Amino acid sequence: MNTLKLTVAAGALTLTGLATGTVTPAPAAAQTLQDQFEVSFQARETQRRATISTTMAFTEEEAANFWPIYDQYRLVAKGHQLRRMRMVATLSENTVGMDEATAATMIKNALDLEAKQQAAKKTYINQLTDHFFGARHFRLYQLETKLDALFRFGWTKQIPLAVTEDELKLLQQGFEARREAEREAAEKAAFPTT
Repeated sequence: MNTLKLTVAAGALTLTGLATGTVTPAPAAAQTLQDQFEVSFQARETQRRATISTTMAFTEEEAANFWPIYDQYRLVAKGHQLRRMRMVATLSENTVGMDEATAATMIKNALDLEAKQQAAKKTYINQLTDHFFGARHFRLYQLETKLDALFRFGWTKQIPLAVTEDELKLLQQGFEARREAEREAAEKAAFPTT
């Protein structure tokens, strides 16, 4: 039953889409969720740095001013992403038949985390005001916002939506009906009536 629950819920209610280059799967050697997070985070950070370097074409002085601030900001962001990963793990354990208390806690935690992420981004952008001006300063904000959006889309498309027990029953009925229709079609194809 659990396998069917996860298959039906994930198949029917997972948001799908394509975010080019935003999610790098962890290699099979990474055994724990923490290992997978570390490998995936480092791959994304490498992509982020390359994108920023290419787009900004920093002078030596700009690079010397920018990277220490950015590295500090991304260390804070790593902590936020680790908390988000733990929230996703909790969500995946409670996707079907989530009770009111769990739902309220998940909503509160998600909103609190988003607020902390925005506060960290605001601090980072404000720290750059002494080194970047006008359009270049705004471009750094735009880049970070776009990179965050690509990353967020990449991981959110993989998270199944919460499902009530009644919705699960309807999904299972639909799944079973499709399976029966496929079986009947296969039988007709194998034994055509003339």
